[in-house]
Amino acid sequence: MKGINNVKNKIAILLLFVCSLMTLSGCFGGKKEVKQKVFTFTKYSKSEGLTCEQITSLAALGDKIYAGTDKGLFIYDGVNWGIQNVKNNNKLGSNLIVNIQSLNGKVWIGTDNGACYTDGNNFYSIYTGGRARAVSGSKSGNTAVGTAYGVLVDKNNTASGVGQHEISYMLYDTQGQLWVGTRKEGVFKISGGMARQYKGPAKTIMGFSLVDVPANPSNCRLPGNLIKSMICYKQYIAVGTTGGLCITDFNNYYECYTARHKEFFQKGNKITDEEVEGNSKIPGNKVSALATTDNFELLFVVTDLGLGILKGNEWLDVNKIIPGLPDGITSVAWCNGDLWLGTDDGVLRVPKFSEYFANDEAK
Repeated sequence: MKGINNVKNKIAILLLFVCSLMTLSGCFGGKKEVKQKVFTFTKYSKSEGLTCEQITSLAALGDKIYAGTDKGLFIYDGVNWGIQNVKNNNKLGSNLIVNIQSLNGKVWIGTDNGACYTDGNNFYSIYTGGRARAVSGSKSGNTAVGTAYGVLVDKNNTASGVGQHEISYMLYDTQGQLWVGTRKEGVFKISGGMARQYKGPAKTIMGFSLVDVPANPSNCRLPGNLIKSMICYKQYIAVGTTGGLCITDFNNYYECYTARHKEFFQKGNKITDEEVEGNSKIPGNKVSALATTDNFELLFVVTDLGLGILKGNEWLDVNKIIPGLPDGITSVAWCNGDLWLGTDDGVLRVPKFSEYFANDEAK
């Protein structure tokens, strides 16, 4: 009997050893470890013809990259950088490019003294005589210019309800609705000449008291009311604020991402600001620029603390995927599978970044 038990024990040990080897080799549903693909980047600066290296904004149209600076609009055609400024383009009211946006087959350009757009070949003026803080255009041909004193729709002040609020960003969505971001009052949706406000909850200091300011409407969950950027993302709108990123339909869906940040708290007669944990791995809360891949596989998020990349609900480890990215990223664009980044010290190109999710599409 003892001999039989010894045989059984040896068989059990052998089976355990074999199963361990099979598991390590990928059997029983195990997967082979896939090595993380690493991407490199190319830098464009003065030596490549980008004579102004401080990039304020970035956009892509067709095969061209448009980079806004305070010395004019630089355009990369795939070989060389050229420049459009007030000396060679009378449609630009100023060399100081405030904002550019690629939407509906055009690049919309706001300057310190007017706004225009290009279809990739020619430039067309749509506003003169003032600082254009934001510009956007719809598929049907409507145009909107945001100023420090409200919105001009098709050159007329027809956005009733927005009032004299300072505009920071604008976006026409796929249905032709105009979304207006402001510096203090959240987002307005303009439809039929009327505006509806969406303002997230906030806190304000009155004397020695910290007062809660309710959201408007009550279910609005924007993490900040200073809007820096907006983009159509899947069936939603991605909104970059100084309090984090929000992906929303402005009805009942609000998916918000925040980083570690400071908040005010009332403690007796004192008001303190304390650090609180964020709810995600987004690098920073101040979201200044957004871009997405052609089919929304990735959302690129420029923050004050670096670049974030959102894939589904997962924040990727950018430092491992694109090692060596510098500080001071200001803007982002996607062009034919390449990732482009504007910085305080030139433009960066990450070629063939579409290969990161190509395997996902093949599955």
